[in-house]
Formats: sequence, C-alpha cells, structure tokens
Amino acid sequence: MSEGKTSFGQKIKSGKIAEIAIAVLLLIVVAVLLLSSLSPKDADSADFAQTMQTKLAKVLSRIEGAGEVEVFLTVASEGEKVVATESVESSDGTVTTSPVFSGGEPVILEVLTPEITGVLIVAEGADDLGVRFNLIEATASVLNINQSIIKVYTMGE
Repeated sequence: MSEGKTSFGQKIKSGKIAEIAIAVLLLIVVAVLLLSSLSPKDADSADFAQTMQTKLAKVLSRIEGAGEVEVFLTVASEGEKVVATESVESSDGTVTTSPVFSGGEPVILEVLTPEITGVLIVAEGADDLGVRFNLIEATASVLNINQSIIKVYTMGE
C-alpha cells in the first residue's frame, strides 16, 4: 500500500469508521424519534376539519339570504410540519443533516394544512341561485380551493 492510504482494517483500528457508524446510527435514532413525535395524528386533521367547518358555517350564515348553514369538509392528507435543519460537512466530505432545536423543541418553519378534497354546504337559502353562487365563491376564496369540489344543497325541514 502507498503512503497516505490506509486499509479498511487500519481505519477500523483507528476508530474512524466506528465513530462514523455511531454518528450515523445516532442520527437515524434521532430522526426516527423526531419524525414520530412531529408526524400529525389523525386527531390533528379531524381537529382542523372540525374547526374549519364551525368557522365557515358561522361566516357563511352571515351572507344575505343564506340563513342557517351547515358545513362538512373532507380532507385527504393529515398536513405536515416542516422542521428547520442544518447541514454539517465533515473533513472526509460527508454531509450530515440534523434538525435545529430551540429550547429543547424542534424549530418549525411551516405548518402545512391538510389537503381539502371536498366541501358540502347545506343552507336554508341555497334554493336562490345568487345565494348558492355567493356560498360557493366565498368558500373557494376562504379555503383557497377549486369551486368544483364544493357542493351546495338546500336545507330540508
């Protein structure tokens, strides 16, 4: 072997590979723990949908002619939390990325809301086409969704 190059056995004896393996293993454990603690639960998406339904029904009922309004949302995803990360390049050129913590908690850069896949609106005044149009337009605007996934029906007795 030429000078400057070390064999695999020498690297193991020097502890460099062991240090790298321990660091990688530690990062994997931290990442798994972090992702499991940050991954949104079904309750989070249900809470989001429930909160939005309540708020939207309250606001839509204020539209002239709408009367009493009930809203039902369906969501396809649970949402996501984007965590701040930092990358460190070691002397051997490997790059390690790890989450950034502040006060023992991961730094959250952005919280992405669940994807809304459908909205059902039942309103007393929905038999009036103008009211129906206003309900659809307001809902699409507030939720930033396509009007085609909003359905409006007249409330029965």
